[in-house]
Amino acid sequence: MKKLALLILLMIVAGSLFAQEKKSKKERQREQAEKVQKMVELQDYKFVAQRAIPMSMRSVNLTSTYDMRVGNDTISAHLPYYGRAYVAPMDPSEGGVRFESKEFDYRIENAKKGGWIAYISIKDAKRRIEMVLRITTTGSASLSVNDDTRQTISFDGYIEEKTRGK
Repeated sequence: MKKLALLILLMIVAGSLFAQEKKSKKERQREQAEKVQKMVELQDYKFVAQRAIPMSMRSVNLTSTYDMRVGNDTISAHLPYYGRAYVAPMDPSEGGVRFESKEFDYRIENAKKGGWIAYISIKDAKRRIEMVLRITTTGSASLSVNDDTRQTISFDGYIEEKTRGK
């Protein structure tokens, strides 16, 4: 009888601990979603690319740090490019997707299944660059870059807070 009572007590304690863990996991997810939403709405974050997905090639896992920094007054990108270029750059330093823009359009929409879609149009680059950044509530993201002089390329990664001074 004592063993049965002890077993029932252990099951109740284990069940309550499991319920608390589940609640704290949901709480962490909610806090993460609020943090991501704040970064997106304040237009203050960094997209870190982990994988490049060219149109006519296999995906490439990126081993170096490539990113796009989004701020209220500036958007800068340092991303690689794989694929077909219709116009070769005259300056080798213009390879990849590299720019710093102070003239751009930035528009956010809520995604149907949660998260956000940011539409970014760069106005002061030598060529027309349109980007679509899809962000989930967990912070994972995918970026599609459309450039008049190249095939479209996509990147998978995540967003995080920008480090100050960079």
